[in-house]
Amino acid sequence: MRVVLVDSYPIFREGLKTLIASSCDLSVVGEADTCHDIFETAKNADLVIIDGEVDSFALLNALEKARNKGRRPYVLVLTKHIEEQHAVQMLAAGADGYLHKSHSPETVMEAIRKIVRGGKYVPTELAETLIFAMNGVAGQAPLSHREYQVLSLLAGGKGMTEIAQHLSLSVKTVSTYRSRLLQKLSLKSNAQLIHYAFKTGMVA
Repeated sequence: MRVVLVDSYPIFREGLKTLIASSCDLSVVGEADTCHDIFETAKNADLVIIDGEVDSFALLNALEKARNKGRRPYVLVLTKHIEEQHAVQMLAAGADGYLHKSHSPETVMEAIRKIVRGGKYVPTELAETLIFAMNGVAGQAPLSHREYQVLSLLAGGKGMTEIAQHLSLSVKTVSTYRSRLLQKLSLKSNAQLIHYAFKTGMVA
C-alpha cells in the first residue's frame, strides 16, 4: 500500500514514516509540508494522511473529483484540531477517517488498516456527535465548507482581500460568507468571530 504524508512538521512526518515502516505491506511514497503541488502524487497513492489545515479542503475536493466514490486514494486526517465542527467539515469534504495527533500509534495503525480496507474511522468519543452534526439533528446550523474556510483564514489574520485571493473568490463573495457566519453564530463583529475560532480550537 502506497502512502503519502502531508504535514507541516518534518519531525512528525518522520515519526509517521517510522510507524508505517513497521508494517511490511505499507510504504511511504511521497511527503510534503503543504497540500500544494502534491496532488498528482496523492492521486496515485492508496492512502493519504493529511493534517487538517485550511488547504486540506482543496486537496480533498480535488481528490473527490479524481477518484470514484469509495475508491482509492483513501484519506486519513491526523490533526491537532480539537473542535467537532472541524471533524464534520473534513468528513463531509471526503475524508475517510479522522484522528487527533494525541492518539496512540496503535490507534493510528488501527485507523489505517480499517481505512485501506474501504472502511471509515472516527474515535468512539466523536462518533455520536458526528452522526448528529452531519444529519443536522442538534445544535446550531453547521457551517458550509466555504464559511468554515473563511472563518479559519479570518482568524489566521488574513484580510478580506487576502481571503478572496486565497480562495479564488471575489471580495464581495467573501463578505457574503462573513455575513452568513455572523448570522449563524449570532455574533456581531470580526473580533467576535476570531474569538469564537480560538475558543473552539479552530486556530491554535
